[in-house]
This record gives sequence, structure tokens and C-alpha cells, in this order.
Amino acid sequence: MTSHDRGVFLSTLPAGRRERRLALTVLLVSGAIFLALAPFARRPLGQVWAFIPIYESALVVNDLVTAVLLFGQFSILRSRALRMLASAYLFTAFMTIAHALTFPGLFAPTGLLGSGPQSTAWLYMFWHSGFPLLVIGYALLKSPDAEAGRQPGRPIFAVLGSAAAALVVAGAFTLLATAGQSWLPAIMRDNHYTPAMTTVIALIWGLSLLALGILWRRRPHSVLDVWLMVVLCAWLFDIGLAVVLNAGRFDLGFYAGRIYGFLVLVVLLLENGMLYVRLVETHDSERRERQRAQRAEEAATTANRAKSEFLSRMSHELRTPLNGILGFAQLLELDVETPEQRDGVAHILKGGRHLLGLINEILDIARIEAGKFSISLEPVETGEVIGSALDLVRPQAAARGIALSRAVGWHGHVMADRQRLQQVLLNLLSNAVKYNRPEGAVTVSCDAAPPGRCRLTVTDTGPGIAPERMHRLFTPFDRLDVPEGSIEGTGLGLALSKGLVELMGGTLRAESTPGTGSAFSLELPLAEAPSHEPVVQQTSAPGSDAQIVPGTVLYIEDNPSNLRLVERIVTRRPGVKLLSAVQGRRGLELARAHRPDAIVLDLHLPDIGGQEVLARLQADPETRGIPVVILSADATPSQTTRLLQAGAHAYLTKPLSVTQFLGVLDELLARAVR
Repeated sequence: MTSHDRGVFLSTLPAGRRERRLALTVLLVSGAIFLALAPFARRPLGQVWAFIPIYESALVVNDLVTAVLLFGQFSILRSRALRMLASAYLFTAFMTIAHALTFPGLFAPTGLLGSGPQSTAWLYMFWHSGFPLLVIGYALLKSPDAEAGRQPGRPIFAVLGSAAAALVVAGAFTLLATAGQSWLPAIMRDNHYTPAMTTVIALIWGLSLLALGILWRRRPHSVLDVWLMVVLCAWLFDIGLAVVLNAGRFDLGFYAGRIYGFLVLVVLLLENGMLYVRLVETHDSERRERQRAQRAEEAATTANRAKSEFLSRMSHELRTPLNGILGFAQLLELDVETPEQRDGVAHILKGGRHLLGLINEILDIARIEAGKFSISLEPVETGEVIGSALDLVRPQAAARGIALSRAVGWHGHVMADRQRLQQVLLNLLSNAVKYNRPEGAVTVSCDAAPPGRCRLTVTDTGPGIAPERMHRLFTPFDRLDVPEGSIEGTGLGLALSKGLVELMGGTLRAESTPGTGSAFSLELPLAEAPSHEPVVQQTSAPGSDAQIVPGTVLYIEDNPSNLRLVERIVTRRPGVKLLSAVQGRRGLELARAHRPDAIVLDLHLPDIGGQEVLARLQADPETRGIPVVILSADATPSQTTRLLQAGAHAYLTKPLSVTQFLGVLDELLARAVR
């Protein structure tokens, strides 16, 4: 890698005047807010129990996204310092989860995990001392001598090793704060601090100052270093408001310190993300100029192969942690008893599903751009799709008092992918509701558009779009200067919808009049009505009324979190015996020995791949008849099709739906007893 290529990354790009000024501005504003809130830090406020799960779920997502970005840079630069810093953010995410689970009164009167009155406070201390220690490690490793010996080998093993180490350390601290809390001095009495807290927090604050000083002395500073120093200052202000200056839990300092610290982290992450995107775009443009003389066909083939591998890997890496978060949250949702617990779990599920939707949209756009997105064209009846989309958006419209109507002047079929056409219509309707005025109206019309095409139009009565912004309408992540937080959204929906419509051989256009409203029209080719309409099989969701069928299920999975999740799910089916194997070869042995009624198979195994395991099961006469359900974080359509054609009974993607998984399990076990 050349020095020019290395200069593209935030960890190697020297900090310029703009970055230093922006960081100083954020720091000064942060200091002013801290000074304004400090005199009132001890003022008691009401106990808002939903605040903790909302705040800490958002913090976990923020830290996980930051860790993924840093691990991504590490996989290219092979920098031990970056690996250390990414592990620091992963460690804080794990500690945040433990802190939330043990918080007294949130999920249980004294917290979960066998926690006691001191557990949550000590977890906060371990959490806030571990991060500056790892930052010190990052600062020491970023010296030229340390960076000269970059580690060889595949970066995925180093990333997995770092993730495992962060999890083990966080688990050890959690065990010490819960099972070993009697060995630690008492720093909390009811919701107030004891004198011992002063000594502990002084050490933590000293560690943070030491980390800031070491990082400041390690020159020259990269863009990442400058923002990391701002994070450490925000860390000090956060601790000051939430622990030093306040009196205990649920006072102004308790709330303000956490909200303030999180907002600073979000601002820094967004700024780093935007700068990273601009730098990557610049680098790509220059690289295209240097490679213009090279053979285009060879370059395109190589780029597409690399992008396919990247999409598959990123789909797996991003979905795997979400599988544990959403899976266990769904189980908690089934078991919680109090409204406060139910509200906390609902916030976790909402945040996790929002992140999952964002991941899906980003991966879909990337697949479309790479030419790897597959669709299934068939005659689709327009009235059915319009009615289904209107039914899905009706609760959202009712909440804002928006009137929905349809004006169908043409009835017939278009050539489209049924699922993707409904996705596009649902996105246009959702936007029409979100950006409408209160008590407004949304109309869906369907008309013939010669020659041989049909036009579906979604019209709203919102404020409209200024003409100078229309050219940015279908740009990914561009929300046309909508203030952050005022309207939910990511700026990906219209870009994805346009790509999907064009893949189906259609067009998507927009017209808008400021003060009157907007109209989005998609045109698709007409199609002959099929000789018979597809029959949709109705299946009931599994629940307490589902017939319990005994049987044996074999789960081949090497990820302990995923294994524990499926074990917890299967306990909801008494009489079902679960066998497990963490290696593909061991799974084949268990399948031959026990002849289970169903096999659940992961694709990423340490010895042989899941696809090879499936092939061997199909080739063996003793196991050929056992239905195999693939459960993988790889959600690429080509992978799904390939495995189903190879003999898999079903392909479920992570994060899994508990009800869907139980439905497939019930179906296979019922079939086995016939």
C-alpha cells in the first residue's frame, strides 16, 4: 500500500486546520454546557426507568458502529493501534449491556445476572476505567517503531480474537461485580454515593487525564487522534456530571451527564463518518483516473468479485451481533411481566430493528450497484399490491390524522417482482405520511400510460420540495436538509426504490410544488393476466395454542451466543430434545448416530463449511431424508438460492424471528411423526 493510499484513512490522514477548528469548537461548546449544568447537578429529578434502556441501547449501537468502522480500517492497514482502539469500543459496548442488565429496578428489583446493590456502580467504574486504559495502549502502539511490525495473516482472525478478548474481559469484570461484589468496597448506599466513591472516581478521572496527556504527546496527530481527544474530554465531563458533582442516581447530573456524553459521541461519529465518505470518494476518483488505461473487463470482473465477497462478509459480521440482541430481546418480550420491563424491551427491539433495516437498505443498494441483485419478474395485479401497501401504512397514517385514498382508473397486471413492488409502494406511502402536514391526505392512483405501460402515482399534500433540491432527491443519505431527529429516516429509501424500479424495467419520477405537495410516479410494463392466481398458504403464528410435538433437533453452530439463543427458544417446546455440535464433522457424526428429526445448520464453521456439511448429509443414504434448515447471517439472494437448490429445506437469516423459527420447527416435527 502506497503512502498516498494510506492517507485516505482517518487514522493516517494528518489533522488539518478545518478538523482542528471544528474539534475545538465542539470542545468549547461542551465545556460551556458542563459549566452551565455543574451548579445544578445535585438537583433531584423523577425516576424515569425507560431512560436507561433507551440511552444504553443507543450507546451500544453507537459503539458497535464505531468498532466496525475501526476494524474495517484495521483489516486494510493491519495496524495494531487500530485493533486496540476498536477493541476499546467493543469493550464499552459489552460493558454497557452488562450495566443495563444489572441496573436495579430495571428488569428485576436487584437487577439480573445475580447482581447486588453495588454491582451496577462497580460496572460503571470498570467500564469508565477500561476505555482510557485501552486508549493509552492505542497511543503507545501508534508510534513508528510499533507500527513497523504489522501483523501478517488474515485480518478476520485478528478481529475475531479481539472481539473474543473484549468479551472475556467484560465478562470477567461483570463476574467480579456480581458474584464477587463482597470483595469490593461499598460505593453505593441506596441511590447515593459513599465516601469510598471519591477515591475510586479520582483514580478513574486520573486515568482519563493520563490517556489524554499521552495521546496529546504522540505527535503528529491524525484526524482520528484529534477527535479521540475530544471524546476523552467529553468522557471527563460525563464522569464529572454523572458521578463527581451529583449526589446519586436520578438527579440532574445523573441524566445530564449521560445525555450530554452520548450526544457528543454521536456528533463525533457523524462527523467522522461524513469525512470518511468524502475521503473514500476522492480516493476512488483518483484511482479510476490512474487505472483508465488498464483493461476495463478485467478490472470490472475483479471489482465485482471483491464486492460480492465484501457484501457476504459484511452481511455476516453485522447481522451476527444483532442476532443475539434481537433474539434474546424477543424472548424477554415473551417473559416480561411489568409495564416498565415491557417498555424497556420494546425500546431495545425498536433500536435493533431500526439498525437491521438500515443494514438491509445499505446492502441492497450495494448489490444493485454491483449488479448482484436478483429479482423474480411475474404478472402482478396492481389493485392487490396497492391494497396491501395501504393496509400496512394505515396505522402510521392514523397516528398523524392522514387520510388515505385510492383512485384506480385502470385494472390489470404489470410485469414486476411482487415483493419488491410492494416494498417500493410502501416506501413512497410512508414518506408521503411522514413528510405530510397534520390532517393531510395521501392518494394512490393507477392509470394506463401508453405505450404498453402502467403508471402508479402517490400524491401527498405536504409542504413540497424546493426546485433547487429536486436533483438531490434520489441521492443516498441525502435528506434534503431535513433537521436531524425531526422526522425519522436515513435518506436511503428513495435511492433504493429507484434502483428496484429500474431493475424491474420501469422508471421512477417525482414532481413537486412548494406549498401544495409532491407526486411520485412509477411506470412499469403491462403484463398478461396469468391463467391462475397464486394460492397463498395461510399459516398461523406459533404460540401457546400450537400443538406440541416431541422430537430431536440437531443444531450445528460454533457461536456460543447463537447456540444459547436457540437453546432458550427450544425450551418453549417441551418434549423437544436439542443436540448441539460446534464443528461440522462432529455434527455429521451426531446426525448419523441419532437420526434427528431436523437439523439446523450454520454456514460459517471452524473446520468445514456449512455448504460442505449439507452436501455430505445429502450424499449419505442414512441422513439424506433429514430436513436441513440453514440459519445464517449471510442474506445474499444468490447464497439463499444456491443452498435451497442444494437440498436445504429452508433458509432463515440472522437476526432470526423467534416466531418464524418456531413455526418452521413445528412444521418439521409434525411432519416427522406422520
